[in-house]
Amino acid sequence: MAVFQSALAPFTLKGFYLITWGTALGANVWNTISGFRTYKTLPRQTFGTLQSRLTPLYFTFSTLSTATLLLTHLYFHPGLISSPRVEPHWATSEAGHQGFLILAALIPQVLNLLVVGPWTSEVMFQRHRQERVESKEYDEAGVSEEMEKINKKFSILHGIGSALNTVSFLGLAGLGLAVSM
Repeated sequence: MAVFQSALAPFTLKGFYLITWGTALGANVWNTISGFRTYKTLPRQTFGTLQSRLTPLYFTFSTLSTATLLLTHLYFHPGLISSPRVEPHWATSEAGHQGFLILAALIPQVLNLLVVGPWTSEVMFQRHRQERVESKEYDEAGVSEEMEKINKKFSILHGIGSALNTVSFLGLAGLGLAVSM
């Protein structure tokens, strides 16, 4: 009987929770590795066009999987949904701390999906257009003031998106450590 129960473990809600966590974390890691590899392999504008199509899918998938993780976590710990005056509290319970880690992963994903990702792609395409107008690469000497503004804006947005993705990774990795203890 124990062997049968072990074989069915992935099909339980707890198994689903762990598979969802692993999938969300794995998607984050894979996005980072594949992004670096494609950047090194493809011509820059081709890479940019590819990323503009893939990152919305990645952000949607990671947002949905992490939101599912949060909902499953709240199912296991319904006390977290109740009044803040009723134990367990988010700030004082292990389940609450794990919930905060999921939120720390989810909020940056939502921001990347809805705000930073689309804005970064828009600015990247502005830069591509400006390169065609000037007949110069964005990093060549003597680019226009307009190109310098676009470059600065893109760098800031790309940095923010990368930082948000890193925070999301740290939240999911932290959740794995918290659950394992």
